[in-house]
Amino acid sequence: MSLTLYYYPDNASLAPHICLRKAGVDFTLSLVERNRGGLTDPAYLALNPHARIPTLAVGDPDQGGFVIRESAAICHYIAETYPESGLLPALGTVERARTLDWLYFATNTIQADLMVSAYARRYGETSEQIAAVKARAADRVGGHLAIVNRELEKTGDWLVGDRPTCADYFLFMLAGWAEQFKIPDPPSIRPHLLAHARRCQALPEVIDTFAAEGINFFIS
Repeated sequence: MSLTLYYYPDNASLAPHICLRKAGVDFTLSLVERNRGGLTDPAYLALNPHARIPTLAVGDPDQGGFVIRESAAICHYIAETYPESGLLPALGTVERARTLDWLYFATNTIQADLMVSAYARRYGETSEQIAAVKARAADRVGGHLAIVNRELEKTGDWLVGDRPTCADYFLFMLAGWAEQFKIPDPPSIRPHLLAHARRCQALPEVIDTFAAEGINFFIS
């Protein structure tokens, strides 16, 4: 079936985009002009009523296809559909369970607090409330990144095993956002997380994704 990834540069579509390139499959990139009303375009809302990015259309949704609308779920789907990609360890293994554990820690915990910090205005009415929400969420993100840094100190190059998985790509995406959002304790001050980001951005699939989206590497 055909694959179409609806994306915007350096948004939550980034990790799925990297996964697609790692899988080596044919797919179409469709830019959602989010700054020009693309998220509320009726055609896009028909695919994703949440008005968010990303969306992966598998086949034609009007002719038996379907869509996936959560970034981590898209990564998981690609990994399972193309097992030869190595995006997930083998079914039933401890390594697979650990990889999924890190993938969902990244989306449910790190990403959730990153979004609260970045969009604190949604959670407070006064400037004092907004500042307090932003600071508290950023502190929580710092704590989460410290956990990952300690894990990478133990595991070495990647979160699980001797090659990158979808969890590594997702973590890399979030590390980039944490740098951009200028949280007080960013990934770049954590040696193992910094080394992980540098390894990721040197991978061919990441280089190709960044080139296709027209974005720059976030850590020198």
